[in-house]
Formats: sequence, C-alpha cells, structure tokens
Amino acid sequence: MKGEDCIICSPAPGSLLLRESRGVVLLDDPVRVGHVLVGASEHVDGLHTLPPAVAGDVLSLAADMAAEIVGLTGAEKVYVAAVGDKDRHFHVHLVPRYAGDAGLGPHIFGSAGWVGTFGPDPSAVPAEDLHARLSR
Repeated sequence: MKGEDCIICSPAPGSLLLRESRGVVLLDDPVRVGHVLVGASEHVDGLHTLPPAVAGDVLSLAADMAAEIVGLTGAEKVYVAAVGDKDRHFHVHLVPRYAGDAGLGPHIFGSAGWVGTFGPDPSAVPAEDLHARLSR
C-alpha cells in the first residue's frame, strides 16, 4: 500500500499540514472547519497492531493539534474518533464541536444509537468471560 495509493505516505496536494517524528496531520475531506486526520507514520492495520509507543506519539500529536484547533477556531472541544478503513495507517479524526452543536453520537450512529448501528453482538465470547479476561 505504500506510494501513491496511501493518503499518508503520498498525501494529495495541499492536504499535508504537518509531518514530524510523532506522526502526520492531514486535511482529507474535512466535514467542517478544523477537522483533521492525525496518523501514525508507519503502516499498521489498526489499534490492535499499533505499538504502544507509536500510539502514545499519535495521541500526543492529536492532543497538541486539538489545543491548536480550539485556540484558532473557538471550538468548545475537539472530538477524537478512530474510524476509517481507507488506508493501512492507524489514524484518528479530530472533529471540533462548536457552541450550539448537537452531540456527535447521532451523526455517527444515527438516531437509533449504538445498538441500532451494530445490531446484536456477534461475539463468540460471552460478555462475562470477556469482562473476567480483561479485568486486572
């Protein structure tokens, strides 16, 4: 996926805002002023394969960008969402919330909320087992 097919390795003209040791910041089809992508520099399928140090770098860069977005736009806060299957770079979307905006949930999950979006849990692991395995 390296090369021209990758939005982070080869960003579209004018979309690259920052490339540094912690990651990359891009404008990629922003849904509103202040919406940016913050991504890992290396190819990773998702959060489950992201090395912890790289995860820390991406979130650190995202926090810095969120502070800049709030300062520049007057947004009340910045949502962070790790969604997208467009490329093999783990990335997060930073989406500002402005005064008077509704919560982001209905925009992502529709009026039915989480349950209406995902439907019944297809997991082979019962919730109690998962809870027991993840509890420390």
